[in-house]
Amino acid sequence: MKNRLRIRIEQFGIDRSLPLAWLTYIPFIGWLYPFVAMKDDVFAMNHGRRAFVMAVFFTALPVALTFLSVFVPISFRVASLVIAVIIYCSHAVYFGLCIWGFTHLKRGSEWNFPPVTRFAEKVPV
Repeated sequence: MKNRLRIRIEQFGIDRSLPLAWLTYIPFIGWLYPFVAMKDDVFAMNHGRRAFVMAVFFTALPVALTFLSVFVPISFRVASLVIAVIIYCSHAVYFGLCIWGFTHLKRGSEWNFPPVTRFAEKVPV
């Protein structure tokens, strides 16, 4: 992790140096940073691939469920409610996985979540 951001605020006594790879797990768009700015850093690219796979899946899932809810008759309100709850739960799971990936990135360890890792290894970068 070569790229670092230095934050220095003398008024409050803050002087920190943060790796810019933490941008990887900003939901839905964070995966762009390692793909654009950190192509030489293998560690950041591995996390970027995992973030990309999660972003694609957790964007496609609500879109597919919303499309599916169009075909549910209005009289089946319970089914529409269940679909809406699944969509909200998928967002909660996505944000939780982003936080989990961020903590692994912060520690400097590889994040190995088998469903995500299996597809992330197939992303050609």
